[in-house]
Amino acid sequence: MKYLATALLMSSLIFSCQPNPSSYISHIEGYWEIVSVAKNQEKIKEFKISASVDYFKINSDLSGYRKKVTPRFDGAFQIFKDQSNFKLTIEANKLWINYLNNEKPYREEIRRANKASLILANKDGFIYTYKPYEPLIFDE
Repeated sequence: MKYLATALLMSSLIFSCQPNPSSYISHIEGYWEIVSVAKNQEKIKEFKISASVDYFKINSDLSGYRKKVTPRFDGAFQIFKDQSNFKLTIEANKLWINYLNNEKPYREEIRRANKASLILANKDGFIYTYKPYEPLIFDE
């Protein structure tokens, strides 16, 4: 009986420590620069600098879009016409981006979103790690 009580206590501690995926939503909107791509716990590619940045816009109904933008030297962005519309959903205590543009449904799991990082994973096992975009500042 003592072992059962210990096992129940440990499992409740483990499950109670899992982050609430709805807490990620407020951190997603903004400009994100890719840092790395990994698969099977191995980094496939690291990005020292990226020519484009992903911009995420989230609406109050959890719809939104993702758009590629390119930073310019004057601090503005070159904005591309194409955008991927999506809807955020929470299923089985996971936050998902469900893309609406394609004939074939596509989704990514948001594994983490906070002020320091955004981590997305797709069904093929690729994990994309982003950091908030910081503009390059050139001293004159």
